[in-house]
Formats: sequence, C-alpha cells, structure tokens
Amino acid sequence: MQGQESMGRWDGLCSRDASSRAEAMEFICQEVMRKVEAIGPIKAANPSSPAPGSRPNTDLNGILVQLLMLSRRCPFEDVRERCAQLLQDIQNHVFVKKLSQLITGSFLGCFLVKTSDRFFSFAI
Repeated sequence: MQGQESMGRWDGLCSRDASSRAEAMEFICQEVMRKVEAIGPIKAANPSSPAPGSRPNTDLNGILVQLLMLSRRCPFEDVRERCAQLLQDIQNHVFVKKLSQLITGSFLGCFLVKTSDRFFSFAI
C-alpha cells in the first residue's frame, strides 16, 4: 500500500494544479531526506559490494536519477527548481555527514552524477 501511495505522489508532479505539485513535491522531499539520513557509512576497503545481509540503496539511487531527470526536463518550472534544490540539499547533507565522519575517522562511500554543466555527489 505504501508503494502505491508513493507512486501517486510522483504522479502529482504531472498535475496542472500548482498546489497539487507542491504537495507532491513536499511529500517526496520528506521521503528522500528520510532515506538519505538513514544511510550508514560504507567501509573503504570494497565500496562496490554491499555487506553480507544488507540491501543496497537501489530505491534511493532510482529516486536520485529521477530527481536529476526532473530537474532538467520537467515542463513545470516549479518542479524543476524544487528538484534541483532537493538535489543540492542532499549534496550539502552528504557533505556535512562525510566531513563529520572523516573527522571522527570513519569513511563514507560516495558517487558522482554528471550533468552537462555540473557534478552532483551522493553518498551510498
């Protein structure tokens, strides 16, 4: 049931009604930030393979790709701007988290997504 509700929120971004788009975007922002905050550090030894018994963040990776695409190609300017802002917020959150882990001696894995004019860095 939660998956259907979540998909309905993404569909809300296609609405011609600005308030429906804003409501859907707010829900998506909350869900994405909750997933980002739940990310734990990955050992530097082998960041490409997940730890035994743990599930890779495929949901989050798919969402990030979708947000990046919407930030560049959505026909609604408000959705494009909000998706770009959310990606920036995630990048800032990850940077602060990574910096604090570097200071405390742990390591956080990270990957880059390149657009035509900028790079986005995300932790996994």
